[in-house]
Amino acid sequence: MPAPTAGARRRELGAFLRSRRGRVTPQEAGIVPGPRRRTPGLRREEVAAAAGVSLTWYTWLEQGRVNGVSRQVLDSLARALRLGDAEHRHLLELAGEPAAEPPGPATVTREVRDLLAMVEPNLAHVVTRRFDLVAWNAPVDALLRTMPERPSGEDLNVVWLMFHSAWMRERFAEWEAEARWLTALLRNEAARQVGNPGFERLVARLTATSPRFREFWESHDITPFTPSERRFRHPDLGEVTLRYMKINVENDPDQSVLVHYAPPGSPAAEALARLSRA
Repeated sequence: MPAPTAGARRRELGAFLRSRRGRVTPQEAGIVPGPRRRTPGLRREEVAAAAGVSLTWYTWLEQGRVNGVSRQVLDSLARALRLGDAEHRHLLELAGEPAAEPPGPATVTREVRDLLAMVEPNLAHVVTRRFDLVAWNAPVDALLRTMPERPSGEDLNVVWLMFHSAWMRERFAEWEAEARWLTALLRNEAARQVGNPGFERLVARLTATSPRFREFWESHDITPFTPSERRFRHPDLGEVTLRYMKINVENDPDQSVLVHYAPPGSPAAEALARLSRA
């Protein structure tokens, strides 16, 4: 499917704003409607005043005639129109702005945690778009327990661990290819997150502390995620080849479930079963 043109995005943004404006009652916005008011929702001038922009500019915005809207103004419009989290994200995407970082620690739903448990003894974990590791199942936990120092905070990030953990280097049979691929994945995602402070902070930390990451990052290689397979080394299980795939969490576009699995009855499946019993 071809990407929408800038003009199509502006028109869709205007249509979305008009639809949300029509759904907010004056009472919800703290406005006392007069006896002769016919507008069911808010008037343009009321939204403009609440968001701190001029009526003319806001009118042009709804008409698809404005190129570029700042994050500050978009957030003000979201408040004025009482948008929910999903609507706010949609507004940002229509305007070409990266979504805001979720406040506080990522929340993993019960359904996603159930999925992690259901795929055992296969390995499954949840990552954000920035590759922060936010949840995992028992087989992954069994692997993490073998790390000399268990990471936490900002270090609990797949890209950071790939370049800073000797344990990770030992586990991947083809570490350099994996590290290049992961860097290209991060750059591909970062292109959609220009201005996102979380992405900028991660890239700055990696660039300052890892010459190999800096080398791979400056090559400007990008790649989309594609299911494939990779080889792992384990001190007790030996070398194991697993397939992997990604499942997007539809009600939280910042999260994905990564599953490493083996065909039933294969030697790799037997190895995973032994790992889960460890």
